[in-house]
Amino acid sequence: MSAPACCETPDLTGFRTAEARWARLGPYYAMFPVEFARETIGALSRPGDTVLDPFCGRGTAPYVAMISGRGAVGCDVNPVAWLYASVKTDPHPSLADVQHRIEEVAVAVRPHDRLPANEFQALAYAPNALGFINAARRVLQWRESRLDRTVAAFLLQHLHAKLGQGLSNQMRPSRAMCPDYSVRWWRARGLTTPPDVDAASFLAERAAWRYAKGVPERAGNARLSLGDATDALPDGEAEAALVLTSPPYAGVTNYRSDNWLRLWALGEGPPRVDWSTSQKFTNPEKYETMLNSVMQSARDRARSDAIWYLRVDARERTLAVARRIMGALLPAHRRYERPSSPPRRTQTALYGDHRVKPGDVDLVYVPRNRRKPALLRSFSLARVARG
Repeated sequence: MSAPACCETPDLTGFRTAEARWARLGPYYAMFPVEFARETIGALSRPGDTVLDPFCGRGTAPYVAMISGRGAVGCDVNPVAWLYASVKTDPHPSLADVQHRIEEVAVAVRPHDRLPANEFQALAYAPNALGFINAARRVLQWRESRLDRTVAAFLLQHLHAKLGQGLSNQMRPSRAMCPDYSVRWWRARGLTTPPDVDAASFLAERAAWRYAKGVPERAGNARLSLGDATDALPDGEAEAALVLTSPPYAGVTNYRSDNWLRLWALGEGPPRVDWSTSQKFTNPEKYETMLNSVMQSARDRARSDAIWYLRVDARERTLAVARRIMGALLPAHRRYERPSSPPRRTQTALYGDHRVKPGDVDLVYVPRNRRKPALLRSFSLARVARG
């Protein structure tokens, strides 16, 4: 049975409730831990407040806000992230409809859908699985239809994973590796025959598991948009009392390459990875312009006494810019800082770079007329940069 709507911080451990099951929909490399969002939202906002995340990724902050009785507003420029966030906060209510739509995709498979376009596809997917994926690319109208969006989310969830857990040959679930690297890796280990998965049956079974406890009781009570938050950030029913977000890391984050295979499955990218640096923010001036414009848009949708919680890259090229921008935007706020727990696994480690990384820093901005929240006991007060 779902947690009651009045519950301030629902239990999200395990898979005993609908809220817990849907919370972890969508493997995504860079994301807030669910318990971090739960603790922060519970401590720094109250039921009825609005929580805003202009870089919401797979939607952890809006989702936790929604099921905790808060208003939830979010935005992301990456279609994969937006799709996950949209489905977990507002899944199609009927499992039967979802399973029927999965079968419709299977029926739509044509002979040429089963033919690989390159060596990567030939080693990644057996013909039956590849056929289903190509049919889904053609049939699912995920931007317009909540039902199709839900089916697409299950497809992306299991598009690539460990053997037996998805539709693919052995692959990392969190991000897609380079095609040439994958081909070499499979051949070196004799993994040249991808698993022959009946995609429709596989996804129907996974959907049944996800729906076994129903859907979140407060599903549908979030406002999420796809696009650049500078001009695509939706308005909430009330101005935000808490802004909780993690901006892209300058020169590090590249969501298009990390998600190239899932973007292709959505019809949003080529059948091979696009190494464009447009999403990597390698130009310092462009990065600062982007971050400043998004944060100004967020400020326009936040209360003057809102608390802002940012998790940022500890490297100066991100951290210094974030401090400078936020200090100028929030001159009536105090800044508190604390290094956050280092990640268990870094993105560069996937390529053999195991050097110690600087990790993240949590920046929290609290109005000067408010007392320091108890959650920030381990944070240090810092001087707010003003230019």
